[in-house]
Amino acid sequence: MGLVGRMAAFTRRVFPEGFLRKIDRKLESTKIALSAEEYVGIALLATVVVGVAFGLFGMLLPLPLPAPLLALPVVLAVFPALTLGVPSYLAQRRAAELERELPDALRQIASTLRAGVGVDAAMDDIVKSKYGVLSEEFNRVLTEMRRGRTLESALLALARRSNSLLFERAFRLIVEGIERGAALSSVLDAVSTDAREVYSIQRERQAATMQQVSFLLAVALFAAPFIVGLTVAVSGIGTGGIGRAAALPGGMGTIALLYVVIQALICASAVGVIRYGRMSKGLTFAVPFMVAAGVVFYIAKILAGWVAPV
Repeated sequence: MGLVGRMAAFTRRVFPEGFLRKIDRKLESTKIALSAEEYVGIALLATVVVGVAFGLFGMLLPLPLPAPLLALPVVLAVFPALTLGVPSYLAQRRAAELERELPDALRQIASTLRAGVGVDAAMDDIVKSKYGVLSEEFNRVLTEMRRGRTLESALLALARRSNSLLFERAFRLIVEGIERGAALSSVLDAVSTDAREVYSIQRERQAATMQQVSFLLAVALFAAPFIVGLTVAVSGIGTGGIGRAAALPGGMGTIALLYVVIQALICASAVGVIRYGRMSKGLTFAVPFMVAAGVVFYIAKILAGWVAPV
């Protein structure tokens, strides 16, 4: 058994089944060809490596806390980011690509059905039309149908894999139309129009909120960390050297860093609410935002040390 197999076996023993099932569903919505146990095991191994590397690297820098104490929150942040954040982000990107191609694909299927072609041939036409990820999904639907799965069941499975509320709504309407005996081409046309309108509204919302999101990112990830870092560095003049948190009374350097990181976390949640209407969407970006804010904070302290040495 290789290293990945050992980590997967360890993961099955340690982590609850519900957590692994949730990860498995997220991975199904991405192109990561790993089981939940294998992926979590690799993420756990990577987290340990990052924690050890950060601890060793921290010993070489004047950090506000001992390196082992700082390595612990890094480990606690990296593991959720790898197991939850990365699959969620990849699933969101894939869902966006699927939603972009869905209206045209449904309209093409409807037109093909009106020409007297069967459902299988119409879907095969979508597979050959190079709709990207959507063509791959329809190819999987065709494969499942040829193995005996019903059209309704295969379409609902596609909707679940998509990680998209628009997909789930669209294919639920299609399945309901099929079950009630409606003309499939008419149902596809109606759903295609509805999906196009919903997708257009989403794009308009993203464009309308671009200014607010850009302002939040500029303030929370660059301006505020840079100013706070400069303030912490300058306050060390004459009391131990610029850029050294030990020069500040009462561990103010650590408090300033925590403020910057928490502000970045709040910014990620706000971006999720403004851009997607859901705070959970923004939490996907929480770890990158916090890391970026911390990096800017330390860059500001280093630059202040270069410009105004003691």
